[in-house]
Amino acid sequence: MLTLGIDLSSQPKDTAACLIEWHDDGRAVVRDTKSSCDDDTLDALILKADAIGIDAPLGWPDAFVKAVGGWTDTKWDTALRDCLRLRLTDIEVRKNTKLTPLSVSTDRIALPAMRAMALLARHGVADRSGGDGKFFEVYPAGSLKQWGLKHSGYKGAENLPARRDLLTSLRKEWPDLRADDSFADSDHALDALVASLSAHEAAVGKSLRPSADQLATACREGWIHLPETGSA
Repeated sequence: MLTLGIDLSSQPKDTAACLIEWHDDGRAVVRDTKSSCDDDTLDALILKADAIGIDAPLGWPDAFVKAVGGWTDTKWDTALRDCLRLRLTDIEVRKNTKLTPLSVSTDRIALPAMRAMALLARHGVADRSGGDGKFFEVYPAGSLKQWGLKHSGYKGAENLPARRDLLTSLRKEWPDLRADDSFADSDHALDALVASLSAHEAAVGKSLRPSADQLATACREGWIHLPETGSA
């Protein structure tokens, strides 16, 4: 199996990708890494991969889409605010990890989401829940939390020591992982690595899935595939 992790930004300069080859003996060998990925670079890598983990929202809250199409609410309260800000999957991630993903409707993560929509359209992906078995929304901070690893404080040039420590922890958690020290140089590269690992867990059925009642909403809004606790 080949898994591709994409740390997707709205601009190529902050977009990184990591392709991992998985062997029957358990080895996970990094085969290709790219930084400053434009759409052509991502598309070429996607064609090689069996499973793709995208670190960006793959949809918007149903209530937000409806409100943008024709606002009808006349009162403003916390309940309305939350249903416009958070997707079903964001709420489920918060239940499972105590982490709240950035809001795709009210935070700047909306810009990578727009680029993700174009990517999905290019590859004919209509089901945003991961139901096709190939394209999965992932959340590196949530994956790290599920694996019991440090999940914050490693972003930015000033946090290189924290990234080095996190990479060491990842190698301990995944003893058959073959990834060199360069992944600590950039938080984008490190998130792409985690996204690729997360894509593998989703592809082999070791991620938290929407229930039958949640599936229709997840197909529209997207669904974050958290690894099962301790699945690595």
